[in-house]
Amino acid sequence: MTQNLDPRFPSGPLPPRGPLPPDDEPEESEYDEFWDDFDEAPAARQPLMARLRRLPPFVVLLSAASFVSVAFLALSVTQRSIEIPVLIAAAVVTGIVFAADTVALGRGTYLAGDDGQGGRALLLALAGGAAAVIAGLSFGAAAVMVFLTI
Repeated sequence: MTQNLDPRFPSGPLPPRGPLPPDDEPEESEYDEFWDDFDEAPAARQPLMARLRRLPPFVVLLSAASFVSVAFLALSVTQRSIEIPVLIAAAVVTGIVFAADTVALGRGTYLAGDDGQGGRALLLALAGGAAAVIAGLSFGAAAVMVFLTI
């Protein structure tokens, strides 16, 4: 083996690395704002009901409205004796709910990206895109049904 003659690269072994000495502990002012509140455990260690109580009412309302509108649309499509205006109403309701979901998820994507949470922003953006596609398809189906009844 040849010896390294370049002074930029030391040829000797690297110094041993161990745990940081106690003097290098970060001060309390250096902690993130999220972890400053030591009275409350992080969300990962809280029970399910405590995490569900922290959900904003708007998220719960939009989630319930999404499920109900899809159920209403599925019920109206599967019934044989249903009239066309009910199908149109189901498609419009589904489109409105998923358009509201798209707006809410877009706002959440922006806020997550602004906070530096890239993974969360990506997932919210994907969910918002899927909601936008569903809203567009619902409004398109409602428009086609309107034009067929004219």
